[in-house]
Amino acid sequence: MEEREGMSLQELIDKDAIEQVYVRYCEIVDSKTFDRMDEVFTEDCVGDYSQALGPGVISPNRASLIASMHANLGPQSSCGATHHNVLNFRISVDGDVARAKVHYYAVHRGRGAQDGALYSMWGQYADELRRTPAGWRVARRVYTVALTEGPPAVVAG
Repeated sequence: MEEREGMSLQELIDKDAIEQVYVRYCEIVDSKTFDRMDEVFTEDCVGDYSQALGPGVISPNRASLIASMHANLGPQSSCGATHHNVLNFRISVDGDVARAKVHYYAVHRGRGAQDGALYSMWGQYADELRRTPAGWRVARRVYTVALTEGPPAVVAG
């Protein structure tokens, strides 16, 4: 991500709009309204979760990603309340395509068999975004985890 002085007004507007995509992502996950992920991801988005979840763990589209969220974080899962945060935005815009690296921190409270447990994660989203008629959306995500604390079973479905 190249830093330079003198960003245009459009670049600043785009950067702010892209940051809001990440804020919206956190709000949607924490409110568990996963079916609203069309506000964050393109329909054909690809999510690479191999580093975090194991070799070959790829979400081939938005529907698959939403299904995974329902399974791992939804009402039938071992995951109760969550709190997701994003920071350290590094965004570069080139016309209708952008690249972003964004750090995240997320806390998950267990329930059921995981009642009382907390699972925390720190990592990075490395994304390619596209400008769509509805605004900026994530088209490709590489999800990495740098640190965890607590039992991962809290978010294991």
